[in-house]
Formats: sequence, C-alpha cells, structure tokens
Amino acid sequence: MICFINNSFVPYRDATLHISDVGLQRGFGIFDYFISVNGAIPFFDDYLNRFYLSAEKLNLKVPFDRGDLKKKIYHLLNENKLAITGVKLLLTGGFADDLYTPTDPNFLIINIPVPNYSDTYSDGIKLLLLDYVRYLPEVKTTFYLPALSLLPELKRIGALETLYHHKGIVYETTRANFFIIKNGVLITPSEGILKGITRKHVLKVARLQMKVEERIVKLDEIFDSDEIFITGTSKHILPVVNIDGKIIANGRPGTITNKLAQDFKAYYQDQIDKK
Repeated sequence: MICFINNSFVPYRDATLHISDVGLQRGFGIFDYFISVNGAIPFFDDYLNRFYLSAEKLNLKVPFDRGDLKKKIYHLLNENKLAITGVKLLLTGGFADDLYTPTDPNFLIINIPVPNYSDTYSDGIKLLLLDYVRYLPEVKTTFYLPALSLLPELKRIGALETLYHHKGIVYETTRANFFIIKNGVLITPSEGILKGITRKHVLKVARLQMKVEERIVKLDEIFDSDEIFITGTSKHILPVVNIDGKIIANGRPGTITNKLAQDFKAYYQDQIDKK
C-alpha cells in the first residue's frame, strides 16, 4: 500500500510529518473524503470543488491544480489496486518554527477502508444531542474535538453520531447531514452546516418524488417527525430511530426513508456505470 505525501508516492508505513506541523500542533487543516468503486469516483468534481473551497476559506494553497490532482489520485488507485476504497485528501497548516503560524501546507492522499454502514445499521441508528455549532461549518476542517470527546458516551449508549443543536435550532451530525420527514415532506437544515455532497444528490433524487424544504429546523419538531435519516459519503442514507434516548415514531426505519435509500442506491450505481 502506498500513499502520496507532498510530492512523492511512498509506502504507507513510511509516510511521516515533522512534529512542527501546525495541523498537529494547533489542529489547523482541512480534508475531504470520497469513494472509488473499481476506479470510478461518483461526484468526483463535487468533492474536489469542496476541497478547493475549504482551502481557500482558510488561506491554504493546494499545491496542485485539479488536473494534476486527479492524475495523482488515479495513479494511487491504480497502484494500490483496491476495488472499493475511501480516498482522503489532507491539507495541513505546514511546518512552523513557532508551532503556530501556518506556512507552506503539507498535502497527503491516502486510501482508507470503507465502513459497511448499510448492513450494520439496517435497523436504524441512535444519535446523541450536543449543544454546539461548528465554526466555519462550510469548511471541512480536521477539528473534531467536541464529538471525539464524547466517544466513550456514544459507545456506552450505542449511538453512532452526535447531533449538533444550539438555541433550539438543529444543524448536522458530526459526519453527516440531517433530514426529517413530516407529512410526506422532506425537510433539512439550510444553514450553519457543511453542504454535504451526498446531501446534494439525495435532494436531487428526492425532488423527483416529494416536496422538499431546505430551512431552519427547530429542535422541538424533530421528536414529532414521522421519519428521520442522515446522509454521508460512506453512509449514503441511514435511518435514525432514537435521539437522546427518545424513540422516533415507531422506532423503525420509515417506508419513505427506505424507498429513498433504494432510489439513491440506483442513482449512485448509475454514476459508477457512466464512468
């Protein structure tokens, strides 16, 4: 297994960064993550657009243009010969003598395993509420301290993610976007969130079959929802059946959620087949 670090492909076990990297010292960096299926990368340009936007927002310069970056990603996939794999792009604040001031960024591309969420959580997942709003939510940063500090509690109660809320408004989960269904209408938060790539395409599929609202979502209304689910790159669509110990509807994945998940699965496969 190889990876890419700065300007070289190296064995994964040999990839290192100096301890002065601002990403390590101060948690300053961005990343993005997508999936390759036999060399096909669904929504590839969407992910790259978000990566470059995140870099721009934090004044970090990606050391390669999109064309060169794509070539390096495909070379990595070809060399590692993994049928289904995650691809993670990581851009840090660079090495700093004062361990604080960002310099020339360090850039990495790595392959990582893809979790099988759909089989593991076919009966739905639990979420844990957390009063928190991410700073610059439109930027996919490496800062996950609030959620990671709650991992022992998540494990104890069997919850997969934390659901961020603040002053009565619901936003997103740690690694996914949040949706509710009420009276046949699909509703998802419109602001204070990372605009997920899967979210974008699930909304596209959903608009062909139901009314969709992108708006402020109140904390009070989620417990009166008919169905709830989250979306993410490796999660696709995962039904939510319990939030903070409160059962959602009948405590089972909803029929609309299940249909939308199947429709999105077909849509996703079509993206792969087109490559």
